[in-house]
Parts: sequence; structure tokens; C-alpha cells
Amino acid sequence: MSTPVRVYGGWRERRGFGIGSLSGRQTAFGLVAVLMVLLCLMMVPRALPLLAVPVGLALAAVFTRVRGESLLSITSRHAQWQRAKSRGRTSYNATQTPELPGVLAQVSMIAEDGYVVLYDKPRRTLTALVPVEPQGVTFATADEITDWMKRWGGWLSHLGYVPNVAHVVVTVHTAPGPADVSDDEPAEGLAADVMRDLRALSVSRCVARTVVSVTVHTGGSDVPAAVQRLQEVLSSLETLNTCGVTVLEAMSDHDVTQWVRSCYDPSLDHGTNGQWLDARPTAAVEQWDNYRHDSGISAAFMWDECPGDGLSAHTLNRLLGPANYVKRVSMVFEPISAHVAAREVDRQAEAASFRSEYRRRLGRDETARERLDIQKARQTAHEQASGSGLVDVGLYAVVTARGEQDLESCAADLHNRAGEARIRLRRAYGAQAQSFAATLGLGYLPRHGW
Repeated sequence: MSTPVRVYGGWRERRGFGIGSLSGRQTAFGLVAVLMVLLCLMMVPRALPLLAVPVGLALAAVFTRVRGESLLSITSRHAQWQRAKSRGRTSYNATQTPELPGVLAQVSMIAEDGYVVLYDKPRRTLTALVPVEPQGVTFATADEITDWMKRWGGWLSHLGYVPNVAHVVVTVHTAPGPADVSDDEPAEGLAADVMRDLRALSVSRCVARTVVSVTVHTGGSDVPAAVQRLQEVLSSLETLNTCGVTVLEAMSDHDVTQWVRSCYDPSLDHGTNGQWLDARPTAAVEQWDNYRHDSGISAAFMWDECPGDGLSAHTLNRLLGPANYVKRVSMVFEPISAHVAAREVDRQAEAASFRSEYRRRLGRDETARERLDIQKARQTAHEQASGSGLVDVGLYAVVTARGEQDLESCAADLHNRAGEARIRLRRAYGAQAQSFAATLGLGYLPRHGW
């Protein structure tokens, strides 16, 4: 089955890597089960009553959907989580473990000129974090926004020709600002009325930060050579200055440590040292549906379905905008190598043509949706041949509250915001710590190790 391809601002977006569809193993298991049944019936027809129950249960486990996910996938993940819990892998204490918790345990910091690179030894990746300041779309014209999107798409397309680029993650972190009122606030008059109106708004004061994380594979080369390639990609980030954002200097060791530590401890009101181990939480405990860490408790989500149509510049405003709780939304862009993208779009165009011819031979009328899919597949192949890139897109989101009761209301608000953006999120049951780590921008993605 081909993967739908959608046009978005001059580059190509494939459906995200949610967990709603059957995995390769599940599809293979179902196919093998059917073939085994047919083979046994051909050899021993009397075995049908004996095979009916076990094979039926196996197929039901694969194809039965619970909240859009197969029952086999849920059961398997729950068993893995229970096994990890029995081995003590779901809890963390800094006094007993010198590394960061869980999947970030072997991430180390390499100092460079003015910034740092995070080296993930098990996955052989290098990551650099670069803060940016978005200009916003409130006062931008439609032509300016279109030009920004074209330049952003051009930069992503360029990454398809750069070897060993793993992915780019754009993380938007928002949190309520300080609620204290200054002593010199006017007591009466128009200014006092305005200040009272602002205090009445739950998001009148907020702290927002946007970080772009660039990750490259080390491949078969040594770390210094991979760092050089990462520097070349970072130098191309200057292009983003024409995409509606201002690119700041890459994060130093102190900045990265402060960033990670504040995500684990939202109530942190003082700075940390520049040492990497200072980014650790004091303690953390992963539950099936939440992740408790220091002064906060979080719920992590990943998208189950991306929007079916093109997005406007204002579609994601509410999802990425400030709220009265701590929230991080990470958009993941994984450029597909140019030679792989060419084969992919050709395969999709051929598959679309095959389905159309198959329906015609069966005498079935073509629906409007099927006709549109064929047009998009052919248009994708044409534009890719003209230089457009192919990009895998995904999304992870985390909401953090002070207690479990507040957490559920925050999660409900996030679902509403995602619905307004026509994005369907699913709670990352059994993978809360991994999905939480994905929103830190340190180069880790659950689908590459979960």
C-alpha cells in the first residue's frame, strides 16, 4: 500500500509516524498466519476445526483496533512496560544513577567553539540546539507568509542532498509567566483598568521559547568528522532568517543544561551550572499514562493522524500558542535522501495507477477521493523530478502540571487545541518517558528505539 503524499508549501509531506496503522511485523504476521492456514487445509482438510479457534484469536489480536491501534500492539507494549517495571527501569533516582534517566543515559556533551554538541553513542548521532525567535504572522501579509513557507521548504529540500542528516526538530515551549505584580503598578485610571484586564486573562503572562535541533548520523566516520558535517548544516541555518524567524547563536553548555533541567523541574527559579550532569532530574517515575519528574507530572502524546488537507498559516496557532500550563510541542522533519525520494514517489504513482486500472477492470466507478489521490501522486512525482524534496513529518507533545487532577484538564485542553488544528493526538501509553525525551530536542526519537 502506498503512503499518501501531500503538497505543503513547495516541499512534500508524507503522513506522520503515528502508531495507528499496522506495523511491518504485524502485517507480516497476519500474512503468514493466512498462508499457514491455507497450506494446512490443502494438506489436512480435517484440521480446519482445530485451527479455527487459535488462528481466529491470532487474527483478531492483529486486526482488532482499540482507539485506532491493534490489540496485539497494545498487549505487546504493555508486556514490555511491565517487564521494564519489574526490572526497575521505570523509576530513576539521581543519587543512584550518575546519568540522565532512561533513553538519555548515554548522551554526552562535546564542547565546541561557542556551543556544544550532544553525542548519543548507542544511536550514533550528533545533535546541536539552536534557539530562534519567531516573528509571528499577526502583522505579516499573505505574500510574506507564502514566501516564508517556500524558503522553509527549500531549506528542507536542500537537506535531502546532504548526507547523514537524520532529522530536524522544532520545539515550541510555553509556560505561564510570573504572577507577581510590581509595586509601581498604577492604582487607578486607564492603565490600572488595562492591567486588571490582563490579569484576568489566564495566559496574559507567559514564557515562550523556540528551539531548532539538528541531528546527523555519524555513519562510519569518527566523531570529529561528523561534527564537521554538523557544522556545515548549522551554517545553512542562516537561510531561516528569511523564513520569518531570527536565528540566534547555538546553545552553550550552560544553555543546554538549563534547558533540560527546567523541563524536568518546571518550578526551577535559579540557574544551573554548565556541567551536563546538572541537567538530571532529582527523581523520576514513569507510569502507564504519565511521567512524574521533580516538581511536575507530565502526559506525553504523539500524533495519530496528520491533517488531511493543506494548512494555513494560522492553523497551528492555538496548538503552539501559550496556555496556563507548561506545554512543549515538537515538530519532527526527517528529510528523505534525494535518490530514495525518487524511488518512493515513483512507487506511489505506479501504485495509484495500478489501483485505478484494477477498479476499472472490476467495473467500479472511481470516487472523487480516489481521483484526487491519483492526481496528487502524479503531481508529487512530477515536482520531485523538478527538484522538490520529500520529508517525513511527525509531532510529539507534552503537557506538565503540578498534580494528576490538573494534568487531566491540561490534557483535555491540548486535545481541543489539536482538534482545532485538525490533528488527532494519541496518548503515548507505555512510552511516556521516551516521548517526553523526544520533546527535549536532544536527538532522540521513540520510533528509532521503541
